[in-house]
Amino acid sequence: MIWLLLAAAAITQEEVDLLAASLRPEGRAELEGNLAPVSQLPVCEVQAELFPGQARVEGQLRLTVRNREQAPWSEVVLRTYPNAQRRTSLRVDSVQVDGKSISARSHGTVVSVPAHVAPGQWVVISLQFHGSLRRLREADADPQAQVEEMMAQFGPGLAALSGRPKALDRGYGTFAVSPSGAALVDWYPQLAARAHGAWDREEPAAIGDVGHADPGSAVVALTVPKGWRVAGAGSALGQHPTDAAHEQATFAAAAIRGALGIAASFDYEEVAEDMGAVRVRASSVHGHSGAKALVSCAMSALSSLQKRFGPYPWATLTLAEVSLSGGAGGLELPAMALIGQGLAPRAGGPIAPSGLFEFTCYHEVAHQWWQAVVGSDPNRTPWVDEALAQYSAALVTEDVAGKAAADQALGTFVALNYHGMRLARLPDAKVARAAGDFHSPLAYAGLIYGKAPLFFQKARELLGDDGFNQAARAYRQAWAFREAGGSSWLAAAQRTDPAHGAEIAALQKRWWEERHGDEDIPQPDAVGLMGALGGGAGASLSQLLRAMQGDASMDDPQVRDALKQLERLMPELSRMLQDPQSP
Repeated sequence: MIWLLLAAAAITQEEVDLLAASLRPEGRAELEGNLAPVSQLPVCEVQAELFPGQARVEGQLRLTVRNREQAPWSEVVLRTYPNAQRRTSLRVDSVQVDGKSISARSHGTVVSVPAHVAPGQWVVISLQFHGSLRRLREADADPQAQVEEMMAQFGPGLAALSGRPKALDRGYGTFAVSPSGAALVDWYPQLAARAHGAWDREEPAAIGDVGHADPGSAVVALTVPKGWRVAGAGSALGQHPTDAAHEQATFAAAAIRGALGIAASFDYEEVAEDMGAVRVRASSVHGHSGAKALVSCAMSALSSLQKRFGPYPWATLTLAEVSLSGGAGGLELPAMALIGQGLAPRAGGPIAPSGLFEFTCYHEVAHQWWQAVVGSDPNRTPWVDEALAQYSAALVTEDVAGKAAADQALGTFVALNYHGMRLARLPDAKVARAAGDFHSPLAYAGLIYGKAPLFFQKARELLGDDGFNQAARAYRQAWAFREAGGSSWLAAAQRTDPAHGAEIAALQKRWWEERHGDEDIPQPDAVGLMGALGGGAGASLSQLLRAMQGDASMDDPQVRDALKQLERLMPELSRMLQDPQSP
């Protein structure tokens, strides 16, 4: 048992060394130069137990945080993000501040803890928490659901067309148990983000990512049934039996945003390799080749991205294959990435669109630069990290497989999101807006994943490959372990290449503020798309897009024929056939 490492409010040098070991020297220097020393970061210590059969988790938490501002605090705000999802919850009780019991106020995802904290003062908040997880079924048990999920993973917004209620659920199975394991994201109370002297209390939108946090450190000990294996972010401090029926796994990580990510499974395979100073670990369901494939593609991504954008800051990168839902192909966490089982290679399983597994892996690894290091607000500025991570995945594809492969990836895994949105007759619109201003997942995916990333393609054409990389490095240098805004990349690019400053600004305005998608984004090549998708639903979608290339309307016989072929897989399209006037 490790409860608890911190004996006093201030963090000792021994504890600093334990946490800092999760960072490479370059990462620690960058953290301390841009934000604060490891010794000044908030530290969250968690000791919890997962009860898979009951779909619940419960535990104790101790948060040690210092007021680094000039004004005193009258409260400390925590966030319990599972409360924003359907069929999940996370509750706190028995709250203490510096050892004294207090009454905390909870509403939605916000937990307000009364506490007077003077500038420079530390405060220790202790509490108990219990969460109800969502139950997910194994995708293999329902081939129909798996095909629909595959279509949704091809383009995140296509989940809205599947007609399945789960596609519209808040959350993506990230606080959930499945027949093969569990995914724990934002799974314990965490310190709210703070900006301009105020805590972030805004409830997350129904679309997009949920968690919003500043960098902090965490030490987590999770107890699981015997035979389960736990993968987590940061330094793995070991997994050991606690009694005849249980084992406990412990992890420590510094400079991570939000809760330390966890994936647990009882039927698993593990692979680990060293890439220079970075230990790459991956786990997958037994019988899949996902672990080996994840390590391979993650190392390819690290090699490409470090050359372009500077060093990966942590000493380890963990990837795990898990059950995801709602059209999510993957999910980013600091020092960790989750990949959906529907994408992972395995014998006898459905064939994923060619290159989608790798592209998803590249995208999630790119988030280590554009979300984990350079932070952004997923609620207010969702395009800031997603667009650059999406385009960075295309750059990795180019470095690994050549320009033709990258162009194909941009035309399918990126632009198809936009074309799917337009197929559903949703209009082109402004990219640069809050997640809550998007009225459907299809519009969100079409603009955030499909249109916004292509701005960077145009910027790279203007600046050149070296100039683009220099701009991205300058952006990272300015905002590492801080929170960038909607114009932060533009400002960095203009400082790097002032001669093209006005042109870059005009490009950003055209792509992110205005509505030129139909003229700027080429229609996909139907034949090439068919090859990428494979047969079945992919061929039907390819036929649909081929008809679109001729400017066919929803009433065109070719379009209706393709929709009828997709009708079995996408019940929502059946509704569109019956009511052509519906949006």
